[in-house]
Amino acid sequence: MLLEFGTAGNTDGGGGSTSARGKAEQQLIDLIQAALPELTIRSSRLDQSGGDHLLLVVNDEHAFRFPRVGMHDMRLETEVLRQLRRRSPVAIPVFDHTDPAGRFAGYRFIDGEPLTASRFARLDDAARNAVLDDIARFLIALHDLSQAEVGWSGEWPGTWTAAQFAYRGLSGRLPLIARHAPQLAASVENFYAAYRLDHAERVAIIHGDLVCEHILLDRKEERLAGIIDFGDVALGDPAQDLLGLWSYGADAVARVIELYDPRRGDPGLLRRSRNHFVRYRLDRLFESLSLGIVSETPATIAAIEALLTPSTRYDQ
Repeated sequence: MLLEFGTAGNTDGGGGSTSARGKAEQQLIDLIQAALPELTIRSSRLDQSGGDHLLLVVNDEHAFRFPRVGMHDMRLETEVLRQLRRRSPVAIPVFDHTDPAGRFAGYRFIDGEPLTASRFARLDDAARNAVLDDIARFLIALHDLSQAEVGWSGEWPGTWTAAQFAYRGLSGRLPLIARHAPQLAASVENFYAAYRLDHAERVAIIHGDLVCEHILLDRKEERLAGIIDFGDVALGDPAQDLLGLWSYGADAVARVIELYDPRRGDPGLLRRSRNHFVRYRLDRLFESLSLGIVSETPATIAAIEALLTPSTRYDQ
């Protein structure tokens, strides 16, 4: 497994000095060339922004992912994607360059821009609905994929349960949040107390990090270009794969669920997905406070305060 190279930075390869980035980039190139001597590397650029992997773009056409220390190797992700591409309605990474030791894998670059909340808001109604419907069909395909189909012989990773997230939040995150935003203390504590009772109706193979940055919109046409970054693929609550969609608003989530679960076989899906989203936003606030990043803290605190005092119940 790879050594840790610096820390997460921005997408131009941030996260360390120029010399450190150069050394890290060369080490990754050497690994690729040793395992894939037939591949000619004409150009490369390193992105260290990923929390669980390094990304090396080669020849402006292939993206090579290298798991960071403590992350699972690429072989499980590769097998999931190999099976999923047969049924996914949207483009996903197809690893055509793989390291037999599982240290890295490369796929042809999927060109697109992250479907941020602001970009989603600029789509017309027809484009929004088409994108959301494609996301719903993608989630159906992924969550219906069975472990037997994947045929992974190693141990399957599992996501944390709501109870585990809540315990971490109450014991390790609430004190710092309360220190900087005392007005949130009681409502955050109440949220975690309720969140820990959430229980998934079933466990499925999930993406694990389906947030705006990993949902790509075609740069020329207002349609979904692809879904990327399956580095957190694991067994978990399907509702976790809906949390990122709350950035687009409650109506967007409701539309996806209408297609995803039309018979309401999982009546708590909407509530759990929203609770996962609130927990996700609290995690981001905690991380910012831990790093001393306070420039956007007031706006973030205000957004979380609104989430914790909803005018609508999400019990269904």
